[in-house]
Amino acid sequence: MRCLASLTLILAISGCATVSHERPLPLTKLRLYETGVGYYERAGELGGPDGAALPVPSGHLDDALKSLVVLGEDGTVRSIAFDSRQSPAVARARAGLPPQSDAPIRVHDVLLGLRGHELILQHGRKRVRGRLVDVIGVPDADRLGVQPTETNPGPTTAEQAGAVPDKTFALVVTATGRYRRVDVATIDEITPVDPGVRARMQAALDAGLALHSNARGQLEVEGKGAAVRLGYLAESPVWRASYRLVLDPTKPSALQGWALVHNDTEEDWDDITLELVNGRPDSFLFPLAAPRYDRRDLVVPDRELSSVPQLLDTTPDAMWGDFLDTELITYGSGGGTGTGYGYGSGHGSMGRRSGSIGRVELGSSDLVAVGNLAELAVGQGRETKTAFVYGAGEALDLAAGRSAMVPFLQSSVESAAMTWFDGFSSGTARHAVQVLNSTAQTLPSGTLAVFGDGGFAGETVLPRLKPGERRFLEIGDDPDTELTIVSRESADLPKQLVSARGDLQEHFLRTTTIVLDLANRSGQARQVHVVVDAGSNTTINGADRVDFDVDRGHPLAIFELQPNARVEARKLVIQEGLSRTTSVTSLALIRVERLSTAASLTAPERAVMKATHERLTELRAAEAEVARLDAEIVTITADIERLRGHLEAMSGDSAGEKGPLVTRLLSTEDQLQVRRRELAAAKAKVDERVEVTRSTLTALARPTD
Repeated sequence: MRCLASLTLILAISGCATVSHERPLPLTKLRLYETGVGYYERAGELGGPDGAALPVPSGHLDDALKSLVVLGEDGTVRSIAFDSRQSPAVARARAGLPPQSDAPIRVHDVLLGLRGHELILQHGRKRVRGRLVDVIGVPDADRLGVQPTETNPGPTTAEQAGAVPDKTFALVVTATGRYRRVDVATIDEITPVDPGVRARMQAALDAGLALHSNARGQLEVEGKGAAVRLGYLAESPVWRASYRLVLDPTKPSALQGWALVHNDTEEDWDDITLELVNGRPDSFLFPLAAPRYDRRDLVVPDRELSSVPQLLDTTPDAMWGDFLDTELITYGSGGGTGTGYGYGSGHGSMGRRSGSIGRVELGSSDLVAVGNLAELAVGQGRETKTAFVYGAGEALDLAAGRSAMVPFLQSSVESAAMTWFDGFSSGTARHAVQVLNSTAQTLPSGTLAVFGDGGFAGETVLPRLKPGERRFLEIGDDPDTELTIVSRESADLPKQLVSARGDLQEHFLRTTTIVLDLANRSGQARQVHVVVDAGSNTTINGADRVDFDVDRGHPLAIFELQPNARVEARKLVIQEGLSRTTSVTSLALIRVERLSTAASLTAPERAVMKATHERLTELRAAEAEVARLDAEIVTITADIERLRGHLEAMSGDSAGEKGPLVTRLLSTEDQLQVRRRELAAAKAKVDERVEVTRSTLTALARPTD
């Protein structure tokens, strides 16, 4: 570890990487977005003696290059230069180091990368200068600390040539031709003599440093002009909103908006204009800064030629051989290359079986209209921009690495406190507030703390609200308000029947009558809002007021309660226009029979229901026949298995003894075939009865507009 630390120090001191001394352009404006990026705008003079630069973290260089824009007409920009950023794998490979970015770099790894180069080794008080020939006894990473075994015998003799067990040596040839062996464990300093080698080593370290997004770099701007503005994107912490709602029954409620911003850069923000954007413009990561290389096909001559001289380490006589054996020893050379690419993809989808599966669908009726409570809701919200920009009231000073809460909104809004019940059922009452965005801009989502009666009332999360949009938000329990259901009755009155693709569609009026008690044990009046389990096609009688919650899609029954008051036996009548679509296979005979005699339907509708009842009776009889045959087949199949078991047990008996059993088995198998044919015919009859019943329903034509 001591050698490695010293090596790093020497390389850092002697590296020749370019260090920019350009003057950073001052940051004048910062616009933060909800998508995790920030728009940085800088302004200043170009072409001065100190130049100009944009300080950009190396990890954000790609964002800056794909978004850099020059603003204003008072100057020109000729170029924007920066140090090329090599990938760690390329930089390490060029320095002779292990190319894997996560691979450790040990002293002998550095020495291996310096083979053939001139260097100075300092070990103890001795200095050795020369060219590094090789590193002897390099430990195999897979065999370090492992005793030789049959499966892992350790480095070969050739690999360990000239090595002492458990030692690694650097073999150096000096200028006088002397070969020196230096124990790597004793090396204190390694100094490459060639500046180019030091630069490559430095580049390898820089490439690894670039993986850390906050390593600061410079974009050098060359141009001229007294007031040039340049803007670019960079990754930034998302700004978040936090609200305070102050309730006051004597005047409009006050809504305060605070923005939490973070300066995670290494630069102080001095007197900058801060803007907060409520919108989500698309932004993406794109690798742009690092050099990229394409692949080309390798074309080789028809004649295979070697890059190694044929007589590099031999002679023709040696190649010919001494013929000690009777076989001729021949030598040859060959070469070849190939490239290949593979790609595969697979996709699929989950299948869905379809058939005559029974179904019943309930929804709002478009033929039985009793009202539209959605019209009671305050405006649904409008949005006239793709993004809204909130500006801080004053210029912002924020040191690097610090965060701040910045006010961005102070406005009167329409709001009211209330008690909330999520349906007509026994349960705990909740405190809630109604918030209407009466501002001209969309409010981003954020936490909401509510204050009233001189203190804290509760908190919730305010969803994103467009101008004119309203939300009902629960903020805490209300133990002083009780709702008790005395009775509940519900009845459906059919109003019209329609055939919908062969299914029966009933349009009916559902009337629900609820008798309830309300109690307010507090010393303040209560506006009790109860969510009604119905849609907008509803009328409600018996409540003090009615409203509609667009967010939940349900009406609200509102009751006014005085302090320390109790309301008993309040009757509430809810009427809703609904539709029910039932497939033929799910129709109940008793339901069809009731529809055939319903006085609220027309005579033709009742006649169709009477005919449908007859066809449905035939269908149910056909289905019963299928069920009977299915049961018989199960019984016959069990008998066949039992008879086969008896025959297997009598395997040693004579044919005469087996004869009666064999006869019964054959007769039973014949019965099975007959029943299977009958079952197929019965199923066909069911399908026929289904189509006949659907045909009967088609007489219920849907009225045309």
